Amino acid sequence: MKYLPDRSIFFLHIPKCAGKSVQIALSGEQAGYDAFAEDMKLDLNAAEKLFSSEHKFLGATGSSKPALTLSGLGRVDPFHLPLFVLEAHFPTTWELLNRAVFSFAMTRAPRERFLSALMQRMMEFKDIGATRIDDPSVYQEAMDVCDWLAGRNRFADLEYVHFIPQADFVILDGKRIVKNVFPVDRTDVLVACLRKETGLAAHVPKSHARRQPKPWARSVQPVARFAARHLMPNGVKKAIYPYWTGSALFSNASQSYDKVDLGADVEAFIADYYRADFTLYEEAVARASRTATLEPAQ
Repeated sequence: MKYLPDRSIFFLHIPKCAGKSVQIALSGEQAGYDAFAEDMKLDLNAAEKLFSSEHKFLGATGSSKPALTLSGLGRVDPFHLPLFVLEAHFPTTWELLNRAVFSFAMTRAPRERFLSALMQRMMEFKDIGATRIDDPSVYQEAMDVCDWLAGRNRFADLEYVHFIPQADFVILDGKRIVKNVFPVDRTDVLVACLRKETGLAAHVPKSHARRQPKPWARSVQPVARFAARHLMPNGVKKAIYPYWTGSALFSNASQSYDKVDLGADVEAFIADYYRADFTLYEEAVARASRTATLEPAQ
């Protein structure tokens, strides 16, 4: 979530949907946290500090995420607040969202997002470092997550934040709240619309790609995992992690997402539970294609 008061831009950060890249693109503009501070009864400096904190992994780096505790919801992630939470707990911020000249979010193919969320959950909350998407432990975690989701309607639990339906950040009680939604791979259309509607000239960097060990590198993983867990201080792990996953032992995980078979039950659950997300994504893709044909080449 980010609000730019000078341009009346409100960005809703849907988990696992290129939010970090968009945040970087908007970082040159002054963000406003007065409304959030008022809603949470926080000092403005405290609110700004909360949102300036890096979004860090729990398991890989040994550090913790910023969190808020809300009545009836428990611990939630301030970076990822679905609309029902904003309306109920952040009335001043909610009003800003509804008045914003340009409110927007990014959307991603639901199955791909689910797999990416699964990998991040295993790293953050299961203390499982880089692993392959086709590892048996991933399949088991997918079934466990589906079982948890099946027992809930709306939720904002910190440990499952990456599985909140995308539609919950755009639509509330059947009403479209966020005015603009862009596919994660069409940031060119986002940039063009920001320039046209608000005058903001932004550059959206390439999204961070999750890395996984190549098949031939699997034999190295147990040794590396033992060393990371038992021999290295957290500071050392944090420092070397980007170099380790960026090495030739790893490849981009998303390249194999379409080849992974999660089993009939999990696949059916994704198709049903995220039905509204499939519609949201398809509509965003179609709109981006139409908009792109109207924008002159730069």
